Amino acid sequence: MKTNRVKETNRLVTVPVLRKTLAAMLPFYRRIASDPAYAAAWARGVRRADLDTLIRLLRQVGLSERRYASLSTNGIGYFVDFNAPKPIVLYSNATTIRPGTTQFYFNSKVHRAIAKAILPFYQEIVANRPFACIVVRAIRSGNRALLDRLVRSMVKTPHLRSVSIESSGFRLSFKYAASPFRFDNLTFGGEP
Repeated sequence: MKTNRVKETNRLVTVPVLRKTLAAMLPFYRRIASDPAYAAAWARGVRRADLDTLIRLLRQVGLSERRYASLSTNGIGYFVDFNAPKPIVLYSNATTIRPGTTQFYFNSKVHRAIAKAILPFYQEIVANRPFACIVVRAIRSGNRALLDRLVRSMVKTPHLRSVSIESSGFRLSFKYAASPFRFDNLTFGGEP
């Protein structure tokens, strides 16, 4: 029965919701990847759970509060939520360390490496609707093997350790030598 609930939840994502969310996040990830000072300021803001700093930094890449529903941080990651049609309501993009592993730690160097790694995948979803349709089909059907192939066709780093389907989205887990912790880049949504 639990498996059926998971499958139902994964069926909520749509191509427009995924593309809109990632299109909004692209300028942010481009800036993280290309600007070490910006990335360091972002990491400091995450570690300090300083939402004012994070909001200011998002504005610098054209992501004003009007464009997203909410922003949150827990000292080990961040979550940017976007409005989506029912039944999803909110669809989120995040980069975080799994809860319970550490506190107030966020590595700028690792975050930059993840941004560089995911940009081709995110850009392909935004620019190539047929590719986005296949990604969404993989998520909705729970076809992790297909999603893994799609992700790895664009994310060309040996530091990508796993690809999973969760909550109408995906979790990309990375492990870099610069940090003792795994970092996850996620998209997800679902019923509140």
